[in-house]
Amino acid sequence: MTHPLMNELGRTVLVGSGAIGTCLRKAGGRIDEPVELLNLREPALVRNLHAAYRDAGSQILVTNTFAANALILGEAGADDLCDDVNRAGVTLAREAGGAQCLVWASVGPLGLGLRLEDYPDGALEEIYRRQCLALVEADALLLETFVEPREAKAALAAAAATGRPVIFQIGNTGGGGQRWERVDCLLAEARLANVVAVGTNCRHPNEIVRVAAYLAAHTDWPVTASANAGHPQIERGAVTYEFSPDDFAAFALELADAGAAVIGGCCGTTPYHIRKLSEALRGRAVAPRPRPAAVAAPLPAVAATAAAAANPIRALVADKRFLISVEIRAERTRSLDEIVQGAAAVAEAGADLFDVPDNAGAAVGRDAMVTAARLQSVLDIPSICHLGVTQSNLMRLHSSLIGGWDLGLRGLLAVTGDAPSMGHLGNLAQRVTDVRSSVELLRLLRGLREGRIINGEGLADPPDFCAGCAIARPIPPQIKWLRAKIDAGAEFVFSQPVFTLDDSHRLQDALAGLPIRLFPGVMPLTSRRNAQFLAGGRIPGIAVPPEVAAGFDRYESLQDQRRFGLDRACELAAGIAAEASGLYLIMPFGKSCYEDTARIVREVKNR
Repeated sequence: MTHPLMNELGRTVLVGSGAIGTCLRKAGGRIDEPVELLNLREPALVRNLHAAYRDAGSQILVTNTFAANALILGEAGADDLCDDVNRAGVTLAREAGGAQCLVWASVGPLGLGLRLEDYPDGALEEIYRRQCLALVEADALLLETFVEPREAKAALAAAAATGRPVIFQIGNTGGGGQRWERVDCLLAEARLANVVAVGTNCRHPNEIVRVAAYLAAHTDWPVTASANAGHPQIERGAVTYEFSPDDFAAFALELADAGAAVIGGCCGTTPYHIRKLSEALRGRAVAPRPRPAAVAAPLPAVAATAAAAANPIRALVADKRFLISVEIRAERTRSLDEIVQGAAAVAEAGADLFDVPDNAGAAVGRDAMVTAARLQSVLDIPSICHLGVTQSNLMRLHSSLIGGWDLGLRGLLAVTGDAPSMGHLGNLAQRVTDVRSSVELLRLLRGLREGRIINGEGLADPPDFCAGCAIARPIPPQIKWLRAKIDAGAEFVFSQPVFTLDDSHRLQDALAGLPIRLFPGVMPLTSRRNAQFLAGGRIPGIAVPPEVAAGFDRYESLQDQRRFGLDRACELAAGIAAEASGLYLIMPFGKSCYEDTARIVREVKNR
């Protein structure tokens, strides 16, 4: 039976609910797991919040199920609770609202970002199907905060298949001249699903008025709108929002004038905000639809730029001649001038490329991009920067990549990077998971090359890095992962160090036929202790064969051990050079590291 309030949708302005997640977190929800699990673990907390919104004047209660899908719950080890969490979410809202409130079941996006390519359309729809089927006792399904068309299409299909009314809300589609195109694309998906209302949520009040007006002017559906309480601000470590309840109510009147039929709150709003909103709107009829010729002035498009010059590193990678890329560490124990001075000997010996690791071993070093740019500028050797994703959020990665391009870097090695817990700041630094793997970073690079950041907004002078990746050992899972990197845009691959020609042969055979240039890695062993440490498998992906480590047993002095290790590295590098198209030479440790590296480069080049 249809709730009477559903018949009022589009006639009388209905008062929605306020924020769920931010209120529950503040009330005591754990920050290390989805807040939706509180439906089972602390149901009274959730029920009481719904009751507070009911008492404040909400006519629609939105369930605490926004991220209660099997994918996100699975990442918290709770995918088996998916059905129970969603059913409980509807029950708790129904218990609090009774007969006087509608219950709209919240379904949010998966937030896959750069992982979206890993999920076929059918897999996406199945994730949403499971959640939506568990929410069918609600009066309607509220799909909210959607910005990605493929996710929206899958969620809409799954929701429509339940037979329940569907409301579709668009999230923050970003700025730029294409924002309305992105909104129109999402509206097209909503039309195919026969939704009963469209709307927008999780935006600043000033922006949400513009979007709601656009929806009112370009569709015939009732329009819903739930704004944030302004921008979040941090005051003495606490997160607050800029809009007071009175401010929020004043803005709600603007939304009503724009034609909104349901007005509620999103992040940062509380029962106090909803009470003021309800007092201002209760009983108000939905305003006639304004239909201006243009709702929003178009924003300036990104300025066109001249055709980019050819990428010199891409040209080198495409060249068939043998190349040596030498890894130069950006050590904090040496000044940048000292690093450049040391690398000058390696450049003079004939290195074709330099590459600079990014906080390898989760140890703080100098900035890899700055170091690579200085090496390239001073020594005129094209330089590649390694970039790990575990230590930077998505915003910083965007800025770093654009900045690296502006510094003149044209090559980048995409790596996942070492988790901070491995290094000397393990108890202070936290792993960042905005971008989770080198494959996702390669996809981000591909998007930048096409002139857009991750949300579709454009940028001038798009970075066109020649992108590379890494491989550990030539075993089937690693080869499969390498294929994913190639599909994401990798053009060359550096391997973890090999220590015998047989290892190099196995590596080259495994990669034969793949459309990528291989640089087998060589790392000189400089002592018995060094060899035994690596032989023990202490570093993932690096394994010194026992017979190689045993070779150092013939030498007692450290000087003789180092000489033996360097001689062996020269021999191995020369053997690889005789049959491969490239070499990735990892500089040894020690005071003479630059001189020793220059010797290996010189001997290989003069073979």
